[in-house]
Amino acid sequence: MIWVLAVLLYVHVLGAIFWFGSGLMLQFVFIPALRDLPYEAQHPWLQALSANYSRIIGPVGGLTILFGILRGIFAGVLGTLNTPYGITFVVAFVLAIPVIAVGARFIGPTAQKLAAAGTRDEVLTLAKQISRYGRIEASGMLVMLALMVAMHAGY
Repeated sequence: MIWVLAVLLYVHVLGAIFWFGSGLMLQFVFIPALRDLPYEAQHPWLQALSANYSRIIGPVGGLTILFGILRGIFAGVLGTLNTPYGITFVVAFVLAIPVIAVGARFIGPTAQKLAAAGTRDEVLTLAKQISRYGRIEASGMLVMLALMVAMHAGY
């Protein structure tokens, strides 16, 4: 049983690192760098990024949440939902829903528009929009991270 918990935790943490880390990388490195490029450089780069990233990030986010839920179930959280640990687990799960919804409903479609943008001005407008959505997603992820740390610290 301990091996199952270890594997679930490992995959959950690895997925969370990728999901959160790649979002931060886009927010603080790629999008700002994009603003300084001419359209002739932006367009092929955005198409390549969109084709690869959008295919990967949705499943990673979903699996991260799934493995977190499974880890909680295997660890017995369902029997302790009235404890601080159980309440924190439920709050983290409930918060994960809008975080993944922001990515799926706003960031993903905006990224597709960004890759298909026909002018530099359109790219810059959409980049500003995706940055706004990314800040919302990152804020939710920071709160979830704080909740995960609280759970593992015994809260």
